[in-house]
Amino acid sequence: MLPEEAKQGSISVLVIDDDPAIHELMDFYLEGLNWEVLHALRPDAGVSIARATLPGLILLDIKMPETDGFEVLRRLKEHASTRDIPVIFLTSDGNPNQIERALNAGGADYVTKPVQQVELRARICAAARTRRLVELLRVHASIDPLTGLKNRGAFDSSFAATLASCGRTGQPFGLLLLDLDHFKFINDSHGHGVGDEVLRQVGCVIEETTRAYDVAARYGGEEFAVILNQTGEAEARRIALRTLEHLHQIQIPTALEPLKISGSGGLVCVARDSEMYEAADVLRAADTALYEAKSAGRDRLVCGPVLRARPKG
Repeated sequence: MLPEEAKQGSISVLVIDDDPAIHELMDFYLEGLNWEVLHALRPDAGVSIARATLPGLILLDIKMPETDGFEVLRRLKEHASTRDIPVIFLTSDGNPNQIERALNAGGADYVTKPVQQVELRARICAAARTRRLVELLRVHASIDPLTGLKNRGAFDSSFAATLASCGRTGQPFGLLLLDLDHFKFINDSHGHGVGDEVLRQVGCVIEETTRAYDVAARYGGEEFAVILNQTGEAEARRIALRTLEHLHQIQIPTALEPLKISGSGGLVCVARDSEMYEAADVLRAADTALYEAKSAGRDRLVCGPVLRARPKG
């Protein structure tokens, strides 16, 4: 019978060991499972393969002639892309001090040589299961549970990454702040259950009207934020208007008549030729545009001035 982890989807296992016989043994032991086995006979090659392929798990020999496993693990941990890959040490030394060192260095587990097939599979499955749980926790920690969009913390991280990318590549982007009109009245008149349903459906509309590489988040309360990545002014305005227009299609059943929704939006675009702006600068500009939209009667979009290079002198 296959382990449950093997049934749920393929993972890749990278074996880093200077002994060709170990690689042959790993192929034999893992044959028949839904796992791809990758091989590296040298530590440097192992690190390179790990960074290029991002395997689901690494089997790492502690004692190798060029570089020991602890140094390889250190190099994996210092690189963001490979930092969280579980590493199971392979060791012929059953000394508890050696095992303690392996685990304290950041290893997920260890297997002593000569390797037993049942033990190897069990430890790989346990490490894969733990990684999946950690990834699920990480995803849930970044999601607003009511709307399904990113939460404020995840937005802040994504916005910092967008600003850094803009500074590095010159790619323009837009930031839309969207506020639901008269949301307090909805809660006061129809109850928080209806208000929650409004937020859920607004989240669906924002997700449907933005693109896969945009970042949509619940910014706080009834306010939402969308980072329109790699987008010029005209395209950003088109997407923002489409989102606001689709809010009109939401109708929430109530005791009297269906409740209709509208929102106000403030949009600011950072141009390709802009200087590097701080997050607070861009957010302030979008918030100013949003305030103008609400002051002008709500249910509309106001576009702030495009942020370009600051005047000299």
